[in-house]
Amino acid sequence: MSALHDLCHPTAGRADTQHIYHNKAGAPVLVANRYDGNGKGKFFLPYDVSKETWKAPQSRPVYHLDRIAQADPDQPVIWVEGEKCADALTALGYLASTSFGGSKALAKTDLSPLKSRTVIIWPDQDEPGQSYATKLAEELVTLHRATPLILPINEALIQAHDHAGLIPIPIHRGWDVADAIVAGWGNGEIDALINSVACDLPDATAAYLTGQTGPAANDPRSPMYHKNNPDPYTLHIHRDETAPIHKEDSAALVEGLELWNTPQGEPYVTIQAKGHFEHWPVGSSTFRNYLAYAHYRAEGKAPSNAALDDKRRMLEGVARFEGETYPVSSRIASIGRAVYLDLGDADWQAVAITSEGWQVVNHPPARFRRSPAMQALPVPERHEHGIDLLRDFLNVDSEDDFRMLVAWVLGCFHPKGPYPILILSGEQGSAKSTTAQTLRDLIDPAQPSTRSTPNSEQDLVIAAMHNHVLSFDNLSTIRPMMADAFCRIATGGGFGTRKLHTDSDEVLFNATRPCLLNGIPDLAARPDLADRAIGIHLPVIPPGKRKTLGAFNRDFAKAKPFILGALLDAVSRALGRIDSVSLSEAPRMADFAKWVVAAEDSLGWTQGAFLDSYAANRARSDQAAVEANPVALAILSLMEGRQHWSGTATELKQTLRDRFPALTEDSQSFPRSEARFGAALRRVQPVLRRQGINIAFSREGKAGMRVIGLTNR
Repeated sequence: MSALHDLCHPTAGRADTQHIYHNKAGAPVLVANRYDGNGKGKFFLPYDVSKETWKAPQSRPVYHLDRIAQADPDQPVIWVEGEKCADALTALGYLASTSFGGSKALAKTDLSPLKSRTVIIWPDQDEPGQSYATKLAEELVTLHRATPLILPINEALIQAHDHAGLIPIPIHRGWDVADAIVAGWGNGEIDALINSVACDLPDATAAYLTGQTGPAANDPRSPMYHKNNPDPYTLHIHRDETAPIHKEDSAALVEGLELWNTPQGEPYVTIQAKGHFEHWPVGSSTFRNYLAYAHYRAEGKAPSNAALDDKRRMLEGVARFEGETYPVSSRIASIGRAVYLDLGDADWQAVAITSEGWQVVNHPPARFRRSPAMQALPVPERHEHGIDLLRDFLNVDSEDDFRMLVAWVLGCFHPKGPYPILILSGEQGSAKSTTAQTLRDLIDPAQPSTRSTPNSEQDLVIAAMHNHVLSFDNLSTIRPMMADAFCRIATGGGFGTRKLHTDSDEVLFNATRPCLLNGIPDLAARPDLADRAIGIHLPVIPPGKRKTLGAFNRDFAKAKPFILGALLDAVSRALGRIDSVSLSEAPRMADFAKWVVAAEDSLGWTQGAFLDSYAANRARSDQAAVEANPVALAILSLMEGRQHWSGTATELKQTLRDRFPALTEDSQSFPRSEARFGAALRRVQPVLRRQGINIAFSREGKAGMRVIGLTNR
């Protein structure tokens, strides 16, 4: 421990004060070194004890974790902003804690030791302090089932309990509990203040506090945390020397903006507007307009284009080289065991979903990107028959098809995938486009909802960067190159493209996305695409049952909050059961199957109903893939009534052409070269195996001649 007290930074030297973070066992993990700055403003430099580096660890314990671990679970924790305040309260006998890095680094703090505890939050008397308290409280409720209470610190409350007149009025910006203790407050004043708001210390009444903090995690209403900002577009500059600012925060804070970058190195900024936080690329037109408006509010005139561009380039550099790295998500994100759904509304609300339930949160810890095409989801609501309301808006032939469409939408809520490709087919008048839009509107509504056929991988990547669900309308065919791209983006694969045709920088994209395709013909002609697909054939709607689009949309808008609520219940159930689900036989897309099986009882399905429907759908998809593939159809015809065939690729190709000329005359669908024919055989190998035909590749003789063997089981 003495070595830690002797720490000396290469440039800043020895710290004026040290605050040491410990693990549960009491071993040091992180040292927060405070430098008073000789009147130029204090700052903090973190030291990672295990790595012996001057950098904060990615996962950080709460302050005084060893004390919290040993304390009675019923004893409340008083949470403050800054180690100085926590130490001052600890000296008076309270159980106090804080996090290193302030609210901007709260996501890196392990708050799990506070699970199910009562946490009394004493915020600093300023806007960042209130924001920090709100963000912490929501995370405690959403992720850790804790019971937080934010003390409404203001001059009236302080004066009401400052009977000796120890606190100078007005209290300054950034005033905190340490200032109160320095002024002469002790246990009596602090207990009285907290008691007037909550209950007697140290025994907190959880039921009372729950009533103060708002609904539980499974209540669809948003929690009752409010933050008022009279001037939401002002860029706040922290000049008050009494407010603690961590060096780690200030390095990437410029004029109140949080600057950061994605794992791919793209610079981003987080701005505060109208009581919520928004995340935008530094190079976006939205952020450029924000800077211009902020300058106008401050100076009374618009900035020049040159000044605006210089400002943005400077901020881009800070974000890229000094900012923290955070993942950014489109519509769906996950942090730990929680899934977040971006509602896409003007207030940047999200739904936090855990195994305990779901609720709308105002300040989600996940960072979402927004595209101009994104549309808002409704605030979800509960309904006894929520998922059955969807039946009126889907044109399907059977219960199996309805179950598969619901399963596909539910699969879209999985934060990482892989996702089966949904392929809708049918004649004109079977509502393919309307069905596709209905399904997408339940998780990732956009305008336009569907797109035309992508011409290249680059088009697909651009769509995937800005959408969670990729929906393509009225496809007549899928080229082999694009079929491969759809397979990779649905199950996981990397893409690379240039930023601009004149730019040598490569943009890398590595993610999975749900895909929805529709067209009149059956689009899964390639077996590898069919192997990853859910194929649904929609029947023609009789004239007497057709609705006008306006009436359909009005009815769907009324039902959508309840349908979404039922889907969120299913996601919550899946999160709670996924680890206990075991499939006796894992089908293709086993992760998707396991996810839906974990949720099926919440959808009112009997055990095994989904797997039965999935097996039936895959059997139909296999049959359609065989019928649409001349190579597979010719091999099935060859092996009819035959147990075995063997020969070279050339011999097999020639045999099939001689025996079945009608199937093999098209050189595009039935390859002529041995290399392409061999590749076609390997693509149809899985689907033919499920039809009872095994294809084996081997080498024979001293020359190692390649031989293909066909066996009919």
